[in-house]
Amino acid sequence: MPWENRFGIVGGIERIGDVYYLGFTPQINYSREVLELPFSMSFGAPVRLEVHDTRPYNGKTGAESAGGGFKHIARFRSADWDEPADFAQLIRGVQWGGKEGHFYLDVNAFKASSIGHGALLKRYNPNLNLNRRRVSAQFDAFGDYFGGETFVNDITGPNVVGALGFVKPLSLINRDNYLMRSFSLGLAFAADLAAPLRNLIDYNDLDNDGRREGEFAIDQKTFQPKTTDTQVFAFGADAEIKLIDTQTTDWKTYLDYSMLASGLPVDRDAKVWDDGKMGATKGVQSAGLTWGNLLRLNVGDTTRQALRLRGELRRYDHNYLPGYFDVLYEVQRVQYKLGAGGRPNPTGTKLMEVLSRKGTGQVFGAYFEASWLVQDLLALAFAVEVNNETPDNNFFLHFELPHLRSFQFLATLHRRSAPSAGNLFAFDFTSRDILIVKGRYRVSDILHINVEALTPFGIGPDSYFNNTIDFNINAELGFSYGRKG
Repeated sequence: MPWENRFGIVGGIERIGDVYYLGFTPQINYSREVLELPFSMSFGAPVRLEVHDTRPYNGKTGAESAGGGFKHIARFRSADWDEPADFAQLIRGVQWGGKEGHFYLDVNAFKASSIGHGALLKRYNPNLNLNRRRVSAQFDAFGDYFGGETFVNDITGPNVVGALGFVKPLSLINRDNYLMRSFSLGLAFAADLAAPLRNLIDYNDLDNDGRREGEFAIDQKTFQPKTTDTQVFAFGADAEIKLIDTQTTDWKTYLDYSMLASGLPVDRDAKVWDDGKMGATKGVQSAGLTWGNLLRLNVGDTTRQALRLRGELRRYDHNYLPGYFDVLYEVQRVQYKLGAGGRPNPTGTKLMEVLSRKGTGQVFGAYFEASWLVQDLLALAFAVEVNNETPDNNFFLHFELPHLRSFQFLATLHRRSAPSAGNLFAFDFTSRDILIVKGRYRVSDILHINVEALTPFGIGPDSYFNNTIDFNINAELGFSYGRKG
């Protein structure tokens, strides 16, 4: 739905995993200016009715039955509303202010979030797991002398949280000098308060498929992997200063020092069945250093353009990872090596795979990002992240046509955890890729057609996380009211 005063309903066929649904969502949006800041909110209530299940029928009855083609046609998808967090999805978005303004409040069910320069939490998305919906919240505020940022991944009960506080001590001396006014010192924190340490094995054969040791134990109500949890903490200190600050050019440089800390099992190779016992652990920590530069250019009189460039050089321990809470964290926290195949690895969580790495010397890495916006006509973004040691090379590409006559379009591709820089640009689609393609066509003021292709991650028949390509098409019937936003 567009961000304006509008109400309506979106309905169409949706594919979630191996099941097709008739989905419809009544929605309402409202936008205005509050205290000279843009304010908008959107609410909706998604409802899905089963149409066709392509899986073989499992022979069960009631809510546990699955498969069988049209056997359960028109059955309500209860998984959309079986957890407290599901009811928060009535909030599609509430936003007040702007991300890089002096005040920003954002409560939403779609966006990714970052804290500070992204050394700890960068583009974290809590909604890549198709069987779990979360509404996250971020609040930022700053002035001439101090400021801060906060983040929670679930307003009904967060497990991933982040915060940043900073001061501008030289502003007390001279706030008219942009060098002194921009110099800041900050402290950052992020954590997963229920981080999977080990995955439990399906020793009691909860899904009755006879494989037991050959798969993860899955909660048959929520369809989430069962894990033994602990906590993982990230701490950081940073300093930044603007070298240029004009109406057309903004250049700042920054230095980040960050740490990861948690506990690892003393007996790493011990099997973990579904009794949830973790055993003894020992503390472990790692650290890294990042030097970065961010350049913003604003040009054009009749056609405004904005160019943003970021470059970082990094040096860190083998068992450290910059931006540990990243875009794919919600999946990799359980299963770090996606598409691994074979028998499940109880110790294959992100915490275990990263913090238990051995190595001599330091890892050297680099990050480069560029984005270009041409008024409300075109948006492009690109980023690449490489290092010389670990399989943590990443890439993303984004293209958007915000408004081309009656057509709107966007496409985003993320490729994560590639073994080497050369693997980033292969043309084959991998199990570590995130793809979002959306198009919206205006037929009339009250009717729009939406088409999308998405790759959410879910637990497949082999009890592993895999991405699936879902194609959806729907019609949007809506009416504007009041003053336009």
